[in-house]
Amino acid sequence: MMSTVQPGVEVRELHSQLLDQDLQLYVKLPWYYDRADATYPVLFALDANRSFPLYSTMSLIHETPGANVQEILIVGVGYKLDSDRIRGLAQWAAWRTRDLTPVHREETEKYWKQRLAALVPGEDLPAQTGGAPRFLQCLREEIIPFVEANYRVSATNRGLAGYSYGGLFVLYTLFHASELFTRYFAGSPSMWQALFQYEEEYAAGHDDLPARLFMTAGGLEPDLLETVQRLADRVRSRGYPRLEVLVHVIEGEGHSSAYPAAVSRALGVLYYEDRPEG
Repeated sequence: MMSTVQPGVEVRELHSQLLDQDLQLYVKLPWYYDRADATYPVLFALDANRSFPLYSTMSLIHETPGANVQEILIVGVGYKLDSDRIRGLAQWAAWRTRDLTPVHREETEKYWKQRLAALVPGEDLPAQTGGAPRFLQCLREEIIPFVEANYRVSATNRGLAGYSYGGLFVLYTLFHASELFTRYFAGSPSMWQALFQYEEEYAAGHDDLPARLFMTAGGLEPDLLETVQRLADRVRSRGYPRLEVLVHVIEGEGHSSAYPAAVSRALGVLYYEDRPEG
């Protein structure tokens, strides 16, 4: 099923057998998609129920005709949510926690169980963690093939973008399926300790990591920034010949307020050659 929410944006429904769930894919088409037969780089953006307008709008601004930049196609990966906005918000919070976290964490599940109960009293939305391996399989076996079957996108020029838990999943994917993507954006990623274990395991079995990795943190997130920088330094120390790592601080912003600026800068760095120092 396909619908259009605004010119240049399509919404597709996809049932995931692996998740046993209906997904909603938001697709931003390049300005000239219908006027050419070109194949485009594709960026898969997580948390699309909330984040997709940021990616879509900023990308279309970057690509304003006459700007002379490479156009890209963006696929926002989201869920089919309840029409009640508060219940839909609770569903989104529960499902992203399940899908974007790599390991089981009891304290995280307890936290979200309390938050979800406050949003939708009397409903028993599951507060689960550790579903990243299955969600990565869903990306590989269901979402990417669907997109490549329906849109003119490159199979060798894919990107993956995520913020917070989404950034955690991006880094998980970098160390578990680096062949799937060449460009990675991890915005204010939740820096679970398991990431450092995954990095060590990857380094033990590989002598290269062909990717461009862009990580951000808000200037008002000093502890997070320290951990992000520590991971960046560790990956750089491996000497991978085809790896590029950039870290950028969104000055004066916290975890929520840094989101729009981080997305805009990520698009510029990864696709439109707006390259910061660092």
